[in-house]
Amino acid sequence: MATIRNTAHFPACLLAASLVFNVSVVSAENSVSEPKIRLLSNPSKNYSVHIGDQLNRKIVFDVPAPYQLVSTALPKKGTKDKGIELVAIRIETEQQKTSTTYTVDLSYQPFINANSPTVMQLPAEKFTFTGAEKSMAIALPAWGFWFSPLVTGGIETAIKSMQPEFRPPLVDISTHQTRLTIFAGMLIISLLTLLYMNADGQWLPFMGGAFAKAHRQLKRLSRTSAVKTTEDEKQALVYIHQAFNQHYGANIFARDIERFITLRPSFRKMKNDIEQFFNDSNQSLYAVETRDSAKIITNLVLLSKQLRDCERGI
Repeated sequence: MATIRNTAHFPACLLAASLVFNVSVVSAENSVSEPKIRLLSNPSKNYSVHIGDQLNRKIVFDVPAPYQLVSTALPKKGTKDKGIELVAIRIETEQQKTSTTYTVDLSYQPFINANSPTVMQLPAEKFTFTGAEKSMAIALPAWGFWFSPLVTGGIETAIKSMQPEFRPPLVDISTHQTRLTIFAGMLIISLLTLLYMNADGQWLPFMGGAFAKAHRQLKRLSRTSAVKTTEDEKQALVYIHQAFNQHYGANIFARDIERFITLRPSFRKMKNDIEQFFNDSNQSLYAVETRDSAKIITNLVLLSKQLRDCERGI
Protein backbone atom coordinates (compact mmCIF):
# COMPACT_ATOMS: atom_id res chain seq x y z
CA MET A 1 0.00 0.00 0.00
CA ALA A 2 2.93 2.38 0.71
CA THR A 3 4.26 1.85 -2.77
CA ILE A 4 0.89 2.71 -4.32
CA ARG A 5 0.71 6.01 -2.35
CA ASN A 6 4.24 7.08 -3.47
CA THR A 7 3.35 6.35 -7.09
CA ALA A 8 0.27 8.51 -6.86
CA HIS A 9 2.30 11.54 -5.72
CA PHE A 10 4.95 11.21 -8.50
CA PRO A 11 3.14 13.30 -11.20
CA ALA A 12 2.73 16.16 -8.72
CA CYS A 13 6.45 16.13 -7.91
CA LEU A 14 7.36 16.12 -11.60
CA LEU A 15 5.10 19.11 -12.26
CA ALA A 16 6.64 21.07 -9.40
CA ALA A 17 10.18 20.38 -10.66
CA SER A 18 9.19 21.51 -14.16
CA LEU A 19 7.78 24.77 -12.82
CA VAL A 20 10.96 25.45 -10.82
CA PHE A 21 13.13 24.84 -13.94
CA ASN A 22 11.01 27.16 -16.08
CA VAL A 23 11.24 29.91 -13.47
CA SER A 24 15.04 29.49 -13.39
CA VAL A 25 15.28 29.80 -17.20
CA VAL A 26 13.11 32.92 -17.23
CA SER A 27 15.20 34.46 -14.44
CA ALA A 28 18.41 33.65 -16.34
CA GLU A 29 17.01 35.24 -19.49
CA ASN A 30 15.94 38.34 -17.55
CA SER A 31 19.37 38.59 -15.90
CA VAL A 32 21.28 38.98 -19.23
CA SER A 33 23.35 42.18 -18.84
CA GLU A 34 22.86 45.16 -21.16
CA PRO A 35 25.07 48.10 -22.29
CA LYS A 36 25.62 50.75 -19.65
CA ILE A 37 27.62 53.91 -19.02
CA ARG A 38 30.69 53.27 -16.89
CA LEU A 39 32.05 56.84 -16.94
CA LEU A 40 30.63 60.22 -17.91
CA SER A 41 32.94 63.24 -17.84
CA ASN A 42 31.65 66.75 -18.54
CA PRO A 43 33.66 70.00 -18.97
CA SER A 44 35.57 71.15 -15.89
CA LYS A 45 33.57 74.39 -15.43
CA ASN A 46 30.09 75.56 -16.37
CA TYR A 47 30.68 79.32 -16.22
CA SER A 48 32.75 82.01 -17.98
CA VAL A 49 32.62 80.13 -21.28
CA HIS A 50 33.41 82.43 -24.23
CA ILE A 51 32.76 82.18 -27.93
CA GLY A 52 34.99 79.57 -29.58
CA ASP A 53 35.97 77.85 -26.31
CA GLN A 54 36.17 74.07 -26.63
CA LEU A 55 33.97 71.98 -24.33
CA ASN A 56 34.74 68.27 -24.10
CA ARG A 57 32.52 65.41 -22.97
CA LYS A 58 33.80 61.87 -22.48
CA ILE A 59 31.61 58.77 -22.20
CA VAL A 60 32.81 55.21 -21.56
CA PHE A 61 30.34 52.38 -22.35
CA ASP A 62 30.61 48.78 -21.15
CA VAL A 63 28.83 46.70 -23.81
CA PRO A 64 28.43 42.94 -23.25
CA ALA A 65 28.39 40.55 -26.20
CA PRO A 66 26.65 40.35 -28.57
CA TYR A 67 25.72 44.07 -28.44
CA GLN A 68 27.58 46.49 -30.77
CA LEU A 69 27.54 50.28 -31.02
CA VAL A 70 25.71 51.46 -34.14
CA SER A 71 28.15 53.83 -35.84
CA THR A 72 25.53 55.20 -38.25
CA ALA A 73 23.48 56.51 -35.32
CA LEU A 74 26.35 58.51 -33.78
CA PRO A 75 26.24 62.32 -33.64
CA LYS A 76 27.59 63.89 -36.82
CA LYS A 77 30.59 66.22 -36.83
CA GLY A 78 29.55 69.75 -37.79
CA THR A 79 26.03 69.40 -36.35
CA LYS A 80 24.76 72.72 -34.93
CA ASP A 81 22.09 73.06 -32.27
CA LYS A 82 21.11 76.42 -30.71
CA GLY A 83 24.52 78.00 -31.13
CA ILE A 84 26.48 74.85 -30.23
CA GLU A 85 28.53 73.03 -32.89
CA LEU A 86 29.96 69.53 -32.60
CA VAL A 87 33.50 70.14 -33.95
CA ALA A 88 35.01 66.70 -33.30
CA ILE A 89 34.03 63.15 -32.35
CA ARG A 90 36.55 60.41 -31.53
CA ILE A 91 35.78 56.75 -30.73
CA GLU A 92 38.15 54.19 -29.24
CA THR A 93 37.27 50.49 -29.01
CA GLU A 94 38.77 47.95 -26.60
CA GLN A 95 37.71 44.37 -27.34
CA GLN A 96 37.58 41.89 -24.45
CA LYS A 97 36.47 38.24 -24.20
CA THR A 98 32.82 38.78 -23.31
CA SER A 99 32.38 42.53 -23.76
CA THR A 100 33.55 45.62 -25.60
CA THR A 101 34.51 48.98 -24.11
CA TYR A 102 33.72 52.07 -26.20
CA THR A 103 35.25 55.44 -25.32
CA VAL A 104 33.53 58.36 -27.04
CA ASP A 105 35.03 61.89 -26.93
CA LEU A 106 32.81 64.77 -28.04
CA SER A 107 34.13 68.31 -28.57
CA TYR A 108 31.77 71.28 -28.82
CA GLN A 109 32.21 75.01 -29.41
CA PRO A 110 29.66 77.78 -28.76
CA PHE A 111 29.07 80.28 -31.57
CA ILE A 112 26.41 82.85 -30.67
CA ASN A 113 26.12 86.64 -30.60
CA ALA A 114 25.05 87.58 -27.09
CA ASN A 115 25.51 90.90 -25.28
CA SER A 116 24.90 89.52 -21.80
CA PRO A 117 25.60 86.27 -19.94
CA THR A 118 23.35 83.53 -21.29
CA VAL A 119 22.44 80.03 -20.16
CA MET A 120 23.27 77.47 -22.82
CA GLN A 121 23.54 73.72 -22.90
CA LEU A 122 25.38 71.00 -24.73
CA PRO A 123 22.72 68.98 -26.58
CA ALA A 124 21.44 65.64 -25.38
CA GLU A 125 22.72 62.72 -27.45
CA LYS A 126 21.48 59.17 -28.00
CA PHE A 127 23.65 56.10 -28.59
CA THR A 128 22.11 52.95 -30.08
CA PHE A 129 23.31 49.37 -29.54
CA THR A 130 22.12 46.29 -31.45
CA GLY A 131 22.45 42.59 -30.71
CA ALA A 132 20.58 39.47 -29.60
CA GLU A 133 17.86 40.25 -32.19
CA LYS A 134 16.97 43.49 -30.43
CA SER A 135 18.33 46.98 -29.94
CA MET A 136 18.45 49.47 -27.11
CA ALA A 137 19.40 53.13 -26.76
CA ILE A 138 21.23 55.02 -24.01
CA ALA A 139 20.44 58.72 -23.70
CA LEU A 140 23.13 61.22 -22.78
CA PRO A 141 21.49 64.13 -20.95
CA ALA A 142 22.08 67.77 -21.92
CA TRP A 143 24.64 69.74 -19.91
CA GLY A 144 24.02 73.40 -19.06
CA PHE A 145 26.57 76.20 -18.66
CA TRP A 146 26.83 80.00 -18.54
CA PHE A 147 28.03 81.67 -21.74
CA SER A 148 29.85 84.98 -21.12
CA PRO A 149 30.28 87.47 -23.99
CA LEU A 150 33.72 88.94 -24.51
CA VAL A 151 32.35 92.49 -24.18
CA THR A 152 29.01 93.31 -22.62
CA GLY A 153 27.01 96.08 -24.23
CA GLY A 154 27.05 97.52 -27.73
CA ILE A 155 29.42 99.64 -29.76
CA GLU A 156 29.03 102.52 -27.33
CA THR A 157 30.37 100.37 -24.52
CA ALA A 158 33.24 99.20 -26.72
CA ILE A 159 34.17 102.81 -27.60
CA LYS A 160 34.19 103.79 -23.93
CA SER A 161 36.37 100.79 -23.08
CA MET A 162 39.00 101.52 -25.74
CA GLN A 163 42.51 102.13 -24.46
CA PRO A 164 45.10 104.36 -26.16
CA GLU A 165 47.87 102.62 -28.06
CA PHE A 166 50.93 101.98 -25.96
CA ARG A 167 54.29 102.07 -27.63
CA PRO A 168 56.51 99.30 -26.30
CA PRO A 169 59.84 100.38 -24.83
CA LEU A 170 62.80 100.30 -27.17
CA VAL A 171 65.39 97.61 -26.66
CA ASP A 172 68.99 98.76 -26.44
CA ILE A 173 70.81 96.91 -29.22
CA SER A 174 73.99 98.97 -29.23
CA THR A 175 75.94 96.09 -27.67
CA HIS A 176 74.68 93.69 -30.33
CA GLN A 177 75.49 96.20 -33.08
CA THR A 178 79.04 96.51 -31.76
CA ARG A 179 79.45 92.73 -31.68
CA LEU A 180 77.97 92.40 -35.15
CA THR A 181 80.36 95.04 -36.48
CA ILE A 182 83.33 93.27 -34.89
CA PHE A 183 82.29 89.87 -36.25
CA ALA A 184 81.63 91.34 -39.71
CA GLY A 185 85.07 92.98 -39.68
CA MET A 186 86.71 89.71 -38.62
CA LEU A 187 84.85 87.87 -41.39
CA ILE A 188 85.98 90.37 -44.03
CA ILE A 189 89.59 90.22 -42.81
CA SER A 190 89.49 86.40 -42.86
CA LEU A 191 88.12 86.33 -46.40
CA LEU A 192 90.74 88.83 -47.59
CA THR A 193 93.45 86.77 -45.90
CA LEU A 194 92.29 83.59 -47.62
CA LEU A 195 92.10 85.49 -50.90
CA TYR A 196 95.58 86.91 -50.39
CA MET A 197 97.05 83.51 -49.52
CA ASN A 198 95.43 81.36 -52.20
CA ALA A 199 94.13 83.47 -55.09
CA ASP A 200 96.11 83.43 -58.33
CA GLY A 201 94.41 86.46 -59.88
CA GLN A 202 95.50 90.04 -59.44
CA TRP A 203 92.31 91.17 -57.75
CA LEU A 204 93.97 93.46 -55.20
CA PRO A 205 96.89 95.86 -55.73
CA PHE A 206 99.22 93.97 -53.37
CA MET A 207 98.59 90.63 -55.10
CA GLY A 208 100.35 91.53 -58.37
CA GLY A 209 103.91 90.60 -57.39
CA ALA A 210 106.56 89.33 -59.81
CA PHE A 211 106.33 85.70 -58.70
CA ALA A 212 102.49 85.87 -58.68
CA LYS A 213 102.70 86.92 -62.34
CA ALA A 214 105.24 84.18 -63.11
CA HIS A 215 102.99 81.59 -61.42
CA ARG A 216 100.01 82.62 -63.59
CA GLN A 217 102.16 82.44 -66.74
CA LEU A 218 103.49 78.99 -65.82
CA LYS A 219 99.98 77.66 -65.09
CA ARG A 220 98.77 78.81 -68.50
CA LEU A 221 101.81 77.21 -70.13
CA SER A 222 101.30 73.89 -68.31
CA ARG A 223 97.61 73.73 -69.28
CA THR A 224 98.17 73.87 -73.01
CA SER A 225 97.34 70.58 -74.69
CA ALA A 226 100.39 70.65 -76.97
CA VAL A 227 103.34 68.38 -76.24
CA LYS A 228 105.90 70.23 -74.15
CA THR A 229 109.17 70.92 -75.95
CA THR A 230 112.59 72.21 -74.98
CA GLU A 231 111.49 75.69 -76.04
CA ASP A 232 108.54 75.52 -73.62
CA GLU A 233 110.88 74.43 -70.85
CA LYS A 234 113.26 77.36 -71.51
CA GLN A 235 110.30 79.79 -71.61
CA ALA A 236 109.14 78.50 -68.19
CA LEU A 237 112.63 79.08 -66.76
CA VAL A 238 112.65 82.61 -68.20
CA TYR A 239 109.41 83.45 -66.36
CA ILE A 240 111.00 82.66 -62.98
CA HIS A 241 114.31 84.34 -63.87
CA GLN A 242 112.40 87.51 -64.77
CA ALA A 243 110.67 87.45 -61.37
CA PHE A 244 114.03 87.08 -59.57
CA ASN A 245 115.52 89.93 -61.62
CA GLN A 246 112.55 92.19 -60.79
CA HIS A 247 112.95 91.59 -57.06
CA TYR A 248 116.73 91.92 -57.18
CA GLY A 249 116.71 95.02 -59.38
CA ALA A 250 119.22 93.50 -61.84
CA ASN A 251 120.09 90.22 -63.48
CA ILE A 252 120.64 87.69 -60.73
CA PHE A 253 123.01 84.70 -60.97
CA ALA A 254 123.78 81.81 -58.64
CA ARG A 255 126.56 83.79 -56.97
CA ASP A 256 124.05 86.52 -56.04
CA ILE A 257 121.66 84.27 -54.09
CA GLU A 258 123.04 85.18 -50.66
CA ARG A 259 122.77 88.90 -51.38
CA PHE A 260 119.25 88.39 -52.76
CA ILE A 261 118.16 86.68 -49.53
CA THR A 262 119.73 89.50 -47.52
CA LEU A 263 117.63 92.00 -49.47
CA ARG A 264 114.50 89.80 -49.31
CA PRO A 265 114.55 87.94 -45.93
CA SER A 266 111.13 86.37 -46.59
CA PHE A 267 112.81 84.08 -49.18
CA ARG A 268 115.39 82.68 -46.73
CA LYS A 269 113.39 79.51 -46.06
CA MET A 270 113.54 78.79 -49.82
CA LYS A 271 117.34 79.18 -50.09
CA ASN A 272 118.03 75.53 -50.91
CA ASP A 273 115.23 75.44 -53.48
CA ILE A 274 116.48 78.64 -55.10
CA GLU A 275 120.00 77.22 -55.38
CA GLN A 276 118.59 74.03 -56.85
CA PHE A 277 116.59 76.08 -59.38
CA PHE A 278 119.70 77.91 -60.64
CA ASN A 279 121.59 74.59 -60.95
CA ASP A 280 118.69 73.02 -62.90
CA SER A 281 118.45 76.15 -65.06
CA ASN A 282 122.15 75.91 -66.03
CA GLN A 283 121.74 72.20 -66.84
CA SER A 284 118.73 72.97 -69.00
CA LEU A 285 120.58 75.64 -70.94
CA TYR A 286 123.65 73.47 -71.64
CA ALA A 287 122.18 69.95 -71.57
CA VAL A 288 122.52 67.84 -74.70
CA GLU A 289 120.40 64.81 -73.81
CA THR A 290 116.61 64.84 -74.06
CA ARG A 291 114.76 65.94 -70.88
CA ASP A 292 111.18 65.48 -69.69
CA SER A 293 110.06 69.05 -70.33
CA ALA A 294 106.46 68.45 -69.15
CA LYS A 295 107.64 67.24 -65.74
CA ILE A 296 110.11 70.14 -65.40
CA ILE A 297 107.36 72.67 -66.17
CA THR A 298 105.07 71.01 -63.60
CA ASN A 299 107.80 71.29 -60.96
CA LEU A 300 108.34 74.95 -61.87
CA VAL A 301 104.63 75.63 -61.33
CA LEU A 302 104.94 74.30 -57.76
CA LEU A 303 108.16 76.26 -57.19
CA SER A 304 106.60 79.49 -58.43
CA LYS A 305 103.68 79.05 -56.03
CA GLN A 306 106.08 78.64 -53.09
CA LEU A 307 108.05 81.72 -54.21
CA ARG A 308 104.77 83.64 -54.55
CA ASP A 309 103.90 82.73 -50.94
CA CYS A 310 107.30 84.07 -49.81
CA GLU A 311 106.64 87.21 -51.85
CA ARG A 312 103.34 87.69 -50.01
CA GLY A 313 104.94 87.00 -46.63
CA ILE A 314 103.03 83.80 -45.97
